[in-house]
Amino acid sequence: MYMVNGERLPEYEKALHFLEVGCGCGCSAKIPKEEFAELRESFQALTKIEQDAFLMAQLKSMDGGAINTSRRLKDKIRVNKRTVYS
Repeated sequence: MYMVNGERLPEYEKALHFLEVGCGCGCSAKIPKEEFAELRESFQALTKIEQDAFLMAQLKSMDGGAINTSRRLKDKIRVNKRTVYS
């Protein structure tokens, strides 16, 4: 359980606290805090199976396809996978 000053926090407040404290790289300053907290709380309310399905769909949607790595050897099976981040 995530605790701050000996107090257990609900999921929404955990997310807001993380964004206030951050991870040290400055990425948390770029994220809309309330929207992030609401989305995290909604995700945590899903069952494990629903969470897995959601994550698999997100990963699949970022798949940019395969590209052949060799210009000389067209029959080469090895490929690079592109991931598209929107």
